[in-house]
Formats: sequence, C-alpha cells, structure tokens
Amino acid sequence: MDKLFRIYNSTGRIGNIILLALLILSGIANRMFMSIKYREIDYIIESVLIVLSLILVRKLFKRSTQVFEKRKLKLFRIILYTGIALRILFAGHDMINRPVQDSDYEKHEKLGIRILEEGEFYDFAGVELRNFRQPGLPMMFAAGLKIYNAPITFSIIMILFSFGVLVGGYYLFRDLNNIASILAFAYLSISPNMLFMASNSNTQLSFFFFLIILFIILKNFNGKTYQLLIIGALLAAEMYVRFNFIMIFLLIPFFIEFYKDKKLSFALGKYAIVFAGFLLLYSPWIIRNYMTYGTIRLMPTTGLGLYSTNMTKDPKKVGDYNGVPDSVLKKYSKLSEVEFDEALKKETFDFVKENPDVIIKSMPFKMMKYSGRQDWTISYFFQFTEYEGDPFMEGLFQSIENFLIWMILFYSIFYLWKNKNLGSLSVYILWSYLVYTMILMPVTETRSRYNFPYILFPVIAISLSNGNNIRKEIPD
Repeated sequence: MDKLFRIYNSTGRIGNIILLALLILSGIANRMFMSIKYREIDYIIESVLIVLSLILVRKLFKRSTQVFEKRKLKLFRIILYTGIALRILFAGHDMINRPVQDSDYEKHEKLGIRILEEGEFYDFAGVELRNFRQPGLPMMFAAGLKIYNAPITFSIIMILFSFGVLVGGYYLFRDLNNIASILAFAYLSISPNMLFMASNSNTQLSFFFFLIILFIILKNFNGKTYQLLIIGALLAAEMYVRFNFIMIFLLIPFFIEFYKDKKLSFALGKYAIVFAGFLLLYSPWIIRNYMTYGTIRLMPTTGLGLYSTNMTKDPKKVGDYNGVPDSVLKKYSKLSEVEFDEALKKETFDFVKENPDVIIKSMPFKMMKYSGRQDWTISYFFQFTEYEGDPFMEGLFQSIENFLIWMILFYSIFYLWKNKNLGSLSVYILWSYLVYTMILMPVTETRSRYNFPYILFPVIAISLSNGNNIRKEIPD
C-alpha cells in the first residue's frame, strides 16, 4: 500500500510539473508573439515582468526554508488589512458604478429572479433549458432578493463572498511558515483579478469561497464526525455552484492515506460518512431533475457547451464559445430539452470522429488560451463601466495581476521540482487540479477564466505541504 501511495503522490506531483511547464511555455510563447509581431505595449511590459518575476522567485526560493515567526504574522496582518481596505473601496465603487452585467453574469441574476418570482429554474436558448447550469449562485441571489428585493442585492452578495475569500484565506495561511503561503495570500488579498471579481455575478468567486473553507477543514482534520459532515456539505455546496464531481471522489485516496495505520474498512467507513452527507444535501437537485426529466441526472445539460466549443473547422477557434447557430436551434426547436441535448451531443461527437485532425491541431491553441492572462474581470470592468477607453488604468491593473500570477507559476514549478514529500492534503489538491484540467482540455471551453481558481491550487498545495505531514490524534 505504501508503494501505491508513493506512485500516486509522485504522479500527481509530476503531472502538475508538466502542466505548469506547459502553461509557462505556452504563456511565454503567446506573450512574445504579441510583443514581437504586433508590438503591443502591454505585452512588452508583461514580457519584462516575466523576467523580473523569474529573477525574484529564484532569490526567494533560496530562502524558502526560512521560518518567519513574528515577522510573518505581522506581514500577514498588513496584507489582510490592505485587502480589507481595498475591498471596502471597490465595494463603495460598486454601489454607485457597478459594471453592467452581461452574458452569463446577467443570466445568473435573471435566474435568481425567476426562482423568486416564478418558483422555476430555467435558461432559454431557443428552447427552455431547465438543466443548463447549476443553481447554486442563482439560489443565493433568490434568497437575498427575498430579504431585500433590489438590484443592489446582487452586488452585496458578491462583495460578501469577496470578503469571505479574504478572511478564509487568512485563516488558511496565517500559521504556515513558508513563502508559498505569503504568495497565495497576497494574491487573494490584493490581486486585481480578485478585487474586480466581486463586480460581476460570476460563479468562480462563490465556488472559490467554498473551496477555501473545505481546505481549512481538511487542514485541521482529525477524523471527528462533525468534520466529516462539514466536508460533505462543502463538497455539495461547490457542486451546486459549479459542477465539479472529481473532488468528492479524489477524497478516497486522501482518506486511505490519512488512515493508513488503520484497516482499509475504517478509512472507507469515514469516507462513507462524507459521501452520505454530500449525497443527502445534493439529493434535492437530483430529485428535482428526476421530476423534470424522469431520469436521474447529476449534471447540467452538456450538448450546448460541447457543440459551441468544438463545431468548427478552424483549430484556432476550438475551445472558444462559438455559440449555436439559429439554424440549428430552429432545426431542433420541436424537440424536448433532453432530445435537443442528445442531438447536439451526437452532432458534436460525429464531427470529432470525422475531423480528428482539427481537434489535434487545436491543442496548442487551447493551451495558449488556458495559459492566458487572468484578465477576464479586469477587462470586463473597464468595458462595462464609465472608465471604458482608459488604457492606462486598465494596463496598470493588468500589470499588477500579471506580475503576481507569474510569481505564483514560477514558484510553484520550482518548488515541486525540488521537493517530493508533500503530504496527503497537498497531493489531494494537486490531483484536483490535474484531473480537472485533463477533463476540461479535450472537450470544452479552455479560456483562462476556466483555469481559475485552479491555477492557484499548486501554490496552495505547496503552502500546506509543511504542516499536513504531521498526523493529528485520530479518534477510533
């Protein structure tokens, strides 16, 4: 069993090294191409920041074994207070000039209104789609609107999630004496991507909040029943927000390794409590889907997403959301939702079988999109507020974001290359990122925002590697 664990742990570590290397190489290639061919000033600046971050990380890495003690706690508090002040500033701004909500962000709000006013949960794309997206964030919007039915409620809920991520990050990282924890917490506190995220009704922020709380519980895990039930509840919560079914199953090797001194049945029994709690809380969605479709469905309708991201002969456009033509919607307009979903999936699978060369040629472009800037919140903010057309401020915020994310990428790959003993919690987080990416890359959208918050998983795993090798007292 120990040999199997070593193979499992080393495979997760090596897999993340390969993934990070691909992200770094494709990201640098993309930035250099834009700098040389188009001489875009912001890409030229980022190219310089890449070099600076690499130099700084190499210097920091030589000090990675140092323990910061009192200085580190003081630094954490400074970062925390800075994060709080910046969030208050941006929250005040959103109260008077929140970006106009567009695309999915607008849909999340509309779905919340429908749940409140109609008692129904459905999207519309030529046909009624009652299982197209997860209901978590719209349900939270509906609950907020029940208390105070005004547009400002959407902003308040997102701001609360932003503060929740900050405070949760503080409790996750504050007692970890390593550079990775400072890098991770600094990103959560002051990165423009995190600060602007509360300005739109996205699911990434609420999803990240539940993940951070999950990591806090796992970090302090000692096998008590209430912890097992909380873990199950948090995994159900993140599934309600964004459909990520892998993290519940990847807990199986985590529990087996954590309880390696016990019988296998003991570890599986503990996991069964987690899974039962998860299933109990997720069952209302399963029951609702069964009542709607007459079949057991755990996940959203996938046909639209598969079709829109794969049905193109242009390899450069595979992985983008290209939409579903009106002609196709009209063609299938008389079908039920399930039949419509199956028809789109069949067209997609048939296309992939007939055009495997397009999918193969698309992989480098998909990787470049996946390794793209975490600029989706920044560009959105400046596109949909009164600051539209302010390239200096947008470039400034983007440069800060670029520098922080490159620091995290370089530090993560350096550390994983040099260190093999990471601990069960770190390996769980690394595998969560690796498996998610392996599932995402071949079949669906690969734009950089789908790499969030997973792109932070390696540095979070590294920050937890020092402490989670210490086995806590485990009750029988």
